Amino acid sequence: GSTDETARRAADAGADRVIVLRRNQGKGNAVARAAREARGEVLLLLDADLRGLRPAHLTRLLAPVLHGQADMAVALFTEDRLHRWLSRLSGQRALRRHLLRPEVLSGTGFGLEVALDRWARRAGARVVRVRMSGVTHRRKRDKYGTMKGLRLQVRASSDLLRQARKAVPRPDPRRWITRRRSPPMAPLLLVVLIALALATPLLASRPPRAAAGRFPTLEPAGPQDRILAVVAHPDDEVLGAGGFLHEAHRVGAQVTVLVLTLGDANRVSAAVRGRRVRPTPRDFRAVGAQRQAETRRALQTLGLPPDAARFLGFPDRALALVADGGGAPDAPAVRSRYTALDRAAYPAVLEPEAPYTAAALDRLVARVAREVRPTLVVTHAPLDRHPDHRAAFALAVRHRGTAPVITFVVHVPGFPRPLWASPGQPLLPPPGEVLPAGWTWAQFPLGAETRRRKAAALRAYQSQRVSPYLRLLLAGFVRSTELFALPPAE
Repeated sequence: GSTDETARRAADAGADRVIVLRRNQGKGNAVARAAREARGEVLLLLDADLRGLRPAHLTRLLAPVLHGQADMAVALFTEDRLHRWLSRLSGQRALRRHLLRPEVLSGTGFGLEVALDRWARRAGARVVRVRMSGVTHRRKRDKYGTMKGLRLQVRASSDLLRQARKAVPRPDPRRWITRRRSPPMAPLLLVVLIALALATPLLASRPPRAAAGRFPTLEPAGPQDRILAVVAHPDDEVLGAGGFLHEAHRVGAQVTVLVLTLGDANRVSAAVRGRRVRPTPRDFRAVGAQRQAETRRALQTLGLPPDAARFLGFPDRALALVADGGGAPDAPAVRSRYTALDRAAYPAVLEPEAPYTAAALDRLVARVAREVRPTLVVTHAPLDRHPDHRAAFALAVRHRGTAPVITFVVHVPGFPRPLWASPGQPLLPPPGEVLPAGWTWAQFPLGAETRRRKAAALRAYQSQRVSPYLRLLLAGFVRSTELFALPPAE
């Protein structure tokens, strides 16, 4: 059930056997399945995202169990401060098969290690710690991006807390009557430590001001320009290019914003709006209508006229799926798993009832491009992690004609940094990201009034601000500069 390339890379590296589960059943169930298939008496558990791991490390970890000195050996990474604090949660273990009982592992999820330790204590197993130097973990936000990484950390924290609570014996009610005692502290301490771990990516250091001087300044638009911004979701246009679009309109350029989806797959917004934990398709559609209205207000805040926005109403989190349909006229329409729609059923969209097919999507983008005849296209960067954003880039490039393209980034690990309002700081490229060959970064300076308008435009998206992460993300894009990735000149 994993969506990364671990299975393929293991097979390519020569693994004798790779077990692939079609459905993600959680870490505990995956380990239980592997234990059933394994033939050895001593088993080795390792995370697939370790850095610096060498054969000597594995020999050192296995030695106590193979030599009969312990029933389970747990690795401790000496250079990883968080790993030292939470050493009991280490997933690197050598242990005897009898400790991996299915009834112990089932349903533990990311709380597998806590459950293993609890069972080892009950079974009287001998457990030793083995120090490892030069080995670290790859952080989830580096693998999956900030938002998905935080979601996975929250999920792991929930599993850990559930297992920790099982480890604390329930107090005898009669003892509470005769003597007041403090509640068990282990779950509380675990929550505090996990909260600190979750806060780590949000507390990143501020970039130096001097770093902005390394990038050329983007030339502003002129009164003769016709700008077409092609974005995947409402608010993307303000996040990535709100200041640039405001300045372009201020000098007389024609600005059109084509919004491909209405962002109608935001589960948090739908839950808050519908006042239910499990939102219904109707709740998701209500969010889409709300975000459509928010886009108009945001663009008006930037000074753009009411007719500057064009909406297609295609499905959020499925735009790439629609675009990859091949464009065949008879391709079936994609149905959104959130709104239950398979066509554009929102009011004031460019083509009401347009089916969610590649052919319809391509035709509508081409129609807007013909009407605008852009001299400049603004859209998402191809290195963005969101599939909808990459689909928007491909559509914009396909229908730009001879117009040059400038692109911006929204979802990339470690970006923006810091993840909070920093209007006096420049927006710098994501750390560790490499542009395609021939591409360059450029910055567009924003004056105080433009920054004020951009911040006000982002506040118009109240449906997004109910999420603490998105509230920080939106504020984090109000900087002294906007950042663009430019393809090589043709």
